[in-house]
Amino acid sequence: MMGQTLPLLQASGKMMLRSRGVIFAVGAATVQVAVFGLMKNLDFGFGTRSIDFFDFALPGIAVFLVMFQLQDITVAVASSYKARGTLRRLAVTPVSPILVIATQILTYVVLGIAAAAVVLTVGKLMGGHLAMTPNLLWLVPLIGMAVLTALAIAFAVAGLTPNPQTASNVGVTISFLLWALTGAVIPIQALPGALPDIVPYAVPQTALIEAIRGIALTGTGITRYGSQVLVGVGWLAVALVVAAIAYRFTDE
Repeated sequence: MMGQTLPLLQASGKMMLRSRGVIFAVGAATVQVAVFGLMKNLDFGFGTRSIDFFDFALPGIAVFLVMFQLQDITVAVASSYKARGTLRRLAVTPVSPILVIATQILTYVVLGIAAAAVVLTVGKLMGGHLAMTPNLLWLVPLIGMAVLTALAIAFAVAGLTPNPQTASNVGVTISFLLWALTGAVIPIQALPGALPDIVPYAVPQTALIEAIRGIALTGTGITRYGSQVLVGVGWLAVALVVAAIAYRFTDE
C-alpha cells in the first residue's frame, strides 16, 4: 500500500501545482484579504466588544475563500472522473480508485491549510490583529476539518448531478449561499429572529469558522469551543457518508 501511496502523493502534488485553478485559489484569497485590509473605519461586534471589520473578517476569509475555491475545483475534477469513466478504468489496474481519490484529497487538505496560513500572514502584515499564542496551532486541524468537509461536499455534488456542467452550477450555488450563512465575513448575528442560534448547527463549517475566529482573535484554547468542534465533526461525518453513498468510487 505504501509503495503505491507515495508515488500517487507525488503525482497528485505535481498535478495540483500545475493547475491554474489551484494557483487562483491561493492567489484570489490573498488578494481579497489585502483589499479588505485597505478598508478602514468599519467595526463589528464580537462577543461583548467591538472590533475592526478587517480583524473580524480575516479568519473567515482565510478559511472560506480557500475552502470553497478548492471545493469548486474538486467538483470539476470529480464530475469529470465520473463522466469519463476514469475510476472504472482504474478499477482494472493494481491502483485502487479510492486510494487515488484519497491521495488527491490529502493533497488538497494540505494545500488548504498552507493557503489559509498564507492569507493569515498577509492579513497580519496588512495590519490585522491576531493573537500570536501557541493556541494558533489549533487552527491547523480546524482548517483541515473545514477543507475536508468542503471536499466531501464536492464529491457528493459530483455524485448527485448528471454531468460536469450541472455539477459546477450546483457547486457554485452552494458556495454563494454559504457565503453569508457561514459568518465568514458577515456576522450571523445580523440574521433575523432565531436564525443566529440555528445557523451554527444547521450550516456546515459555520461552527468551525466561529471556533477558528475565536482562537485567532483571542488566543483562547480549543476547549472553549468544544461544542463548535463537535458540530464540525458531525457535519464532516455526514458529508463523508453522503459522498460515499452518492459518488461511485469504484466500477460497481
